[in-house]
Amino acid sequence: FLFDWNVTNLLANGHFGKFVFVWGISLSLVIIPVMVYFYGKRWYCSWVCGCGGLAETLGDPYRQHSDKTVKAWKFERYIIHFVLLFAVFMTIWTGYTSYQQVYHPDMDYNDKVTLLGISSDTIRSWYGFLIGSVFSGVIGTGFYPIFGNRVWCRFGCPLAAYMGLVQRFKSRFRITTNGGQCISCGNCSTYCEQGIDVRAYAQKGQNIVRSSCVGCGVCAAVCPRGVLKLENGPEFNRISPDNPIVLGNEAFTLNSDITD
Repeated sequence: FLFDWNVTNLLANGHFGKFVFVWGISLSLVIIPVMVYFYGKRWYCSWVCGCGGLAETLGDPYRQHSDKTVKAWKFERYIIHFVLLFAVFMTIWTGYTSYQQVYHPDMDYNDKVTLLGISSDTIRSWYGFLIGSVFSGVIGTGFYPIFGNRVWCRFGCPLAAYMGLVQRFKSRFRITTNGGQCISCGNCSTYCEQGIDVRAYAQKGQNIVRSSCVGCGVCAAVCPRGVLKLENGPEFNRISPDNPIVLGNEAFTLNSDITD
């Protein structure tokens, strides 16, 4: 979107081109966070995204292959946020070089596309090859039978990482649990395509508020006791305390405020 040729064409197309340019920036900085606040990242990852659609169709038979271990969760957080930082860095760099190309056309080309001695063309080429081709293409789809159907969404998508941060800290979306009804069958964890150990939350009666959750709803669909429910509610008490629930969300609980 911020490539110099695209910015030049948009700005050259009068008011409509400028509107599209402003709309594109507003979509990333304003509209996406607002939508995530009200609906969670599922509004995009499960309802709009083409990669998500491919994962839910072609990759659906492999959803149970996602790794649910804590080690995989730690690796997920490191790698996806590294990709996010890489994408942000490249976006700023591309925007800078596009600005130079559009508003300083008389400058030497090497001065316009070089920052800190590194060419933005080189960075864009490597990003396109490593992230756009190898990670999202070869690994993201070809490795469905090994890592599950959401390997790209879980480990590599920078937009998913961005929306996940908003969903984790500032959103109305959560999956509520009725711990007293959980029979620990493990269906929810088995079929979670994002590798979330849903059963661990359900056993404690904790709301599931994870940045990686795409809100597909399969965990709730496969639960034989109706323990899980996808909800959009007030932010207050959205992240439930760690106290285990004895007889359900509305029944008896352990009260940490009472001391001997």
